Amino acid sequence: MVDDGTIDSDIRQAFPADGTAGDEQAKLTCMRELHQHYMQFFTPPALTLTLGDWSDTPRITAIEKAWNAYEEARVTASNPQLPTNAEEFRDWFAEIADVNEYHDICDYLRNDASLLDIALMVLAEGKVESYFDDLMALAQVGASGETKMTIARNYWDEMGNGKHPNMHTVMLDNTTQWMAENAIPTGFDLGILEIPEAYANACGLLMYLLRRRYLLRGLGGLGLLEQTASARFAATVEGLKRLDVARPVYRYQDTHVGVDQDHSREWVDGVFLTTIKENPDTIPELAMGVLIRGNVAAEFFARVRQDLFGRG
Repeated sequence: MVDDGTIDSDIRQAFPADGTAGDEQAKLTCMRELHQHYMQFFTPPALTLTLGDWSDTPRITAIEKAWNAYEEARVTASNPQLPTNAEEFRDWFAEIADVNEYHDICDYLRNDASLLDIALMVLAEGKVESYFDDLMALAQVGASGETKMTIARNYWDEMGNGKHPNMHTVMLDNTTQWMAENAIPTGFDLGILEIPEAYANACGLLMYLLRRRYLLRGLGGLGLLEQTASARFAATVEGLKRLDVARPVYRYQDTHVGVDQDHSREWVDGVFLTTIKENPDTIPELAMGVLIRGNVAAEFFARVRQDLFGRG
């Protein structure tokens, strides 16, 4: 597959080995391929009759390897001071999470964002959030004890505590549908959402939770997402109230303001600290997952601010 050098070439362009910024079009191509591959894993049961085995191609393997090396290089270049035990990890994580609450985005959403601004951000984030319950289900595979129960409580909240209208994916679908029908002007080109940062925002969590060897990174990334999301959801709610949007539209975000705060506290104690106390050697991989998630999400929100906001 690589005799002509084209496959290796575009992957190298997308993810330079030294962690410097890669070619945007090459990265978008690679990320789309990863996302399409991962989405096959989540095919609904009724549509699986014609599917073959979910297996990797050399191309997918090469993209994953290069992207991981790229993200690892970016973390290593920042020379982070990592914790050495469970209690240090708690304080370290709190500091990292505070930096990654994207305060500028929150201030803009709260005070200045238009309805179109918020709609475009919601639609761009949907690549992650629309299957968050499945990601949580994957996170608990193989866990036991307090870790299992912590993730299970989180998952049950995602499932609306057993009530279909309260399922978080159902509420999010209602939000995105309303935004698409009421906040996007006729003729507006939604191709603007086709940015590598949006796919990376989704594919990082997908890769780390579908690949067992990266599970600790997945747990780290989920923990940071839970810890930082509530501030952004609260700002989104305030912005939509300012714009006189009815609460049923933003019920998903409103629900997550309190829920994610609870989940984040539980995740630190029940997942991070429990895992570290059982095996301190897990600290570097958990930390790598946190830091990579922070870098990927920060790039996504910077791109949202630069290219999606201020269009109407």
